[in-house]
Amino acid sequence: MRHTLDIALARQPIFDQTDHVVGYELLYRRTALDTAALPPDDPGASQMSTDTIAGTFIGMGLDRVTGGRRAFVNIDRWMLLDGSVRVLDPNHVVLEVLESVPCDSETLAACKALVDDGYVLALDDFEYSEAYEPLLRLARIVKLDVLGKSEAELAEKLKRLRPFGVRCLAERVESSAMRAMCARLGFDLYQGYYFARPETLSGRAIPVEQAQIIRLLNLLRDPNQSDAVLEEVFRRDLSLTLKLLRLVNSASTGHVGVTSIGQGIRLLGRDALHRWMGLLLVSSMATRSPVHDELVQMAMIRARFCELITETFGQRRDGGASFVAGLFSLLDALMEVSMSELVTQLDLCPEIKQVLVAREGPYAPALRVVEAYESARWMDVFNTIDIGDAVLENLPDLYLRAVEWAQANNVNA
Repeated sequence: MRHTLDIALARQPIFDQTDHVVGYELLYRRTALDTAALPPDDPGASQMSTDTIAGTFIGMGLDRVTGGRRAFVNIDRWMLLDGSVRVLDPNHVVLEVLESVPCDSETLAACKALVDDGYVLALDDFEYSEAYEPLLRLARIVKLDVLGKSEAELAEKLKRLRPFGVRCLAERVESSAMRAMCARLGFDLYQGYYFARPETLSGRAIPVEQAQIIRLLNLLRDPNQSDAVLEEVFRRDLSLTLKLLRLVNSASTGHVGVTSIGQGIRLLGRDALHRWMGLLLVSSMATRSPVHDELVQMAMIRARFCELITETFGQRRDGGASFVAGLFSLLDALMEVSMSELVTQLDLCPEIKQVLVAREGPYAPALRVVEAYESARWMDVFNTIDIGDAVLENLPDLYLRAVEWAQANNVNA
């Protein structure tokens, strides 16, 4: 039996120098609006953090959110002193000491005890001062906010930190150009949604494999094509057919052992096969790089999250369309082709094209909620987007279910 969580929880990937994901920072906020504006050093905020650990990280398990990678968890002074962080396994977490935590004797004693017990400490949003050198000697990771900073500014910050032997993490990396600059400077780790920002190449040809999948997607949507014609087209590409059948059979479809496209059409229907072909199109990008792997996971989470929100909102018949909208919402970043160009090649209904290109139309509210949620823009989620109380109360659990689903159905895993 699932329980509804009373906190909003999202994750943001952290990459190493080779762009492999090494962990996720867990971004969270109590869903009650009366605590949304509490400063991190307020006792009420500390209680929120303690509740988060007890009710979420332990109750549902970190692996459910991170897929077995390390969780980077913010901790404040109150959590350091009351020892609540010790419920977390030191092998599975990195404890991020917030910038609001003072470097006093109590804090240092608590941090030293944690390090002695095997915990990894990171200093969040760090600004160097001599007073914080004792904490620097205990930390293994230091996070620097790089947004809006010049190369010279960041070089000076790194110069101060290198003597302490810490790994430097560039936070709020929002573009590939910033990622490249941080790499030149010698940052060890990177965090931010730069990898999800489309950097399209004008007139770029779509790779052959993806072009064939798009062709088959369009055929599945064409009512004038008979099932026999569809089967014959699939037979001409055995490799693609096997990948699709593997994907369909890896999921909980309610049917056992779909062995052919013809059987799939009869058992699942064209709409369901179209959905799986969409998943195959997105997942086919994963082998290009570790960053594409993460983009694929993000697209799958978006798809399922959009679908669950729409169904919870009482529009079950629109769940499939919302799934496709979420799934294809990162297709421009994955394929490095503009979204306006992509939608001309995909046989999608006008409403889905509208949400993909302009974030407008009947399927736009769910996608806007999802995009705000994954970026931890909580006020956008809770205040500016009218999605109804029933959906709002269930968003945290719907998000975690979407993450689980994406991890379970990743054909490239």
